[in-house]
Amino acid sequence: MHPSLLQDSVRGCPKEIPHNEKLLSLKYESLDYDNSENQLFLEEERRMSFLGFKCLEISRWVICGLIGFLTGLIACCIDIAVENLAGVKYYVVKQNIEKFTEVGGLSISLILWAVLNSAFVMVGAVIVAFFEPGAAGSGIPQIKCYLNGVKIPRVVRLKTLVVKVCGVICSVAGGLAVGKEGPMIHSGAVVAAGVSQGRSTSLKKDFKIFEYFRRDTEKRDFVSAGAAAGVSAAFGAPVGGVLFSLEEGASFWNQMLTWRIFFASMISTFTLNFFLSIYNNKPGDLSSPGLINFGRFESDVSVCLPKPCVISVYRVSSPKPCVVSLSTECLVLNPVLSLCLQSV
Repeated sequence: MHPSLLQDSVRGCPKEIPHNEKLLSLKYESLDYDNSENQLFLEEERRMSFLGFKCLEISRWVICGLIGFLTGLIACCIDIAVENLAGVKYYVVKQNIEKFTEVGGLSISLILWAVLNSAFVMVGAVIVAFFEPGAAGSGIPQIKCYLNGVKIPRVVRLKTLVVKVCGVICSVAGGLAVGKEGPMIHSGAVVAAGVSQGRSTSLKKDFKIFEYFRRDTEKRDFVSAGAAAGVSAAFGAPVGGVLFSLEEGASFWNQMLTWRIFFASMISTFTLNFFLSIYNNKPGDLSSPGLINFGRFESDVSVCLPKPCVISVYRVSSPKPCVVSLSTECLVLNPVLSLCLQSV
């Protein structure tokens, strides 16, 4: 045989998979996202009455509502815990600064600041590393894999949820440059996986409910709703949660699933908003739809914008600068615009 032909045949042979890659692939298996439409399955579907189908559909909506409620509640707990821990940290550092300012010991305050942040971060790292390594990271890649058919061990367990919540609280309170979007997506997915199955493998408890939905196809749809509810709770954007699941996560979609996921996202945002209003002693003031918070800005200055459209048109069409007087009265721009506003 010619040497070039021998070389081409050797190149065409499949390479042997390294031993460590074999061990890694053994950890994962695929989820069954195809319904096996065999004779038993078809007979079971025929025996189900119209009322039974209606009850199943209502159950799907109820489960999505529970997913949204619990996800919003978890987001509320995270926000309150971070606010209180950060408040304690800032209070201690502030007292230390006031104590050592006159004697010139601000370096001690800096060391105290670093120690407190390191302590929070260390606690979060320890509980993840030693109790549940599956809670490491944002959780978005794992949920994307799950929604596309890759079964990652312990990714939607209750223990993973608890460690994830504690980890993100400690990380944010410790001042790390991390956010709550990824952990909220993971948390919502875990909530959805547990509620939709009516049982908990971590607690070894079976509640004997929602047994019909103990299939990979049904569980996948609810996990999509949980991921969307997590995005909705993080940003206060129900439509954004639906679009995240549609564009970034799920590969299996239908029209009814869109409405159920949107319902879960709305419930999640409303739950977070409602409980935060109670916590802030302003029941019914639904002005905190998400976890993004830039602090409170207290000012007695009120700005009256009676005709923002007129102002916008004037600013675009006029080459002159638009001067706004911040007073308790209405806008005073220039005589021409004032006349326009009065006439309108």
